Amino acid sequence: MISIIIPCYNSENFVGRALDSVFNQTYKDWEIILVNNNSTDNTLTVLESYEKKYPEIIRVFSETKKGAPAARNKGLREAKGEWIQFLDADDEILPAKLSGQIKLAEHTNASIVTSPYTRVGTRGKKHFVIPRGLYKNDVWSALALSNMGITSSNLFKREKLIEVGGWDEHLIASQEYDMMFRLLQRNPVVAFDDRNLTIIHFGSLESVSRTEDRVKGRKILDSRIALRYRIRKFLEENNLLTEERSNNLNKFIYETLLLNYRTTPQDVKEIFDKLDLDIPMVKRLHGFFLMRKMDLKRTLLKYKVIS
Repeated sequence: MISIIIPCYNSENFVGRALDSVFNQTYKDWEIILVNNNSTDNTLTVLESYEKKYPEIIRVFSETKKGAPAARNKGLREAKGEWIQFLDADDEILPAKLSGQIKLAEHTNASIVTSPYTRVGTRGKKHFVIPRGLYKNDVWSALALSNMGITSSNLFKREKLIEVGGWDEHLIASQEYDMMFRLLQRNPVVAFDDRNLTIIHFGSLESVSRTEDRVKGRKILDSRIALRYRIRKFLEENNLLTEERSNNLNKFIYETLLLNYRTTPQDVKEIFDKLDLDIPMVKRLHGFFLMRKMDLKRTLLKYKVIS
């Protein structure tokens, strides 16, 4: 059985979409665990109505500690299934997702099944559909590059999650990659599902990591970079740091900083000054010109030369 754990915070208007995506699965041996996390709207009422309608397959719990990791851990403690599907309340999984991943796990004896996903959102009046693939050559490089799936796209064996203590409730970013880092240290079998059957909905490409709240944005950025240095340290200490893995760790940090330069240039400059990244000259030049282009655009916007 698969336990599908859905943390819910002020999700009365869209949790039904996530639930419908579970009901539409071709694989039917599952339970749903809904965890209300301090919602201030009618989320709890909506969740309880589903529990009342489907009492044999849906259970509702509450977690007062703030944050999705705490809510997911609550669901993990209550789960009865051998497998765990974490599903955010604003995401959805397509009908063949669970059946295919269970078959793949059984065929490969995997403890983790990863898969691609698609981000759907807006920037201003423009609608974006952004597919995110997998890096299948090497699991450690996949982890370093953040190309190992995302919370809602992956499937995990419950006992393995319990062994590593589940989610770190203190982190504000890269929570699933921190958890997968702790899982990989135990050398599990990882299966790569090539099918893109997970849709990640988000309102604006300006949100979360590219937040206008500079303090929060800096914490998120620092957390992502710190995880890569923890991965590097582990690989070094265990004689696992190959040239490919080292290059990919540097690549992720460098490209993440460039991505954030558009909104928080001062923070990025400060971090660049502290880091010694081994980046190919061609990529360095590309990054230099990209940042100068962003600087020029900011200046033109400041003086209202462009709109």
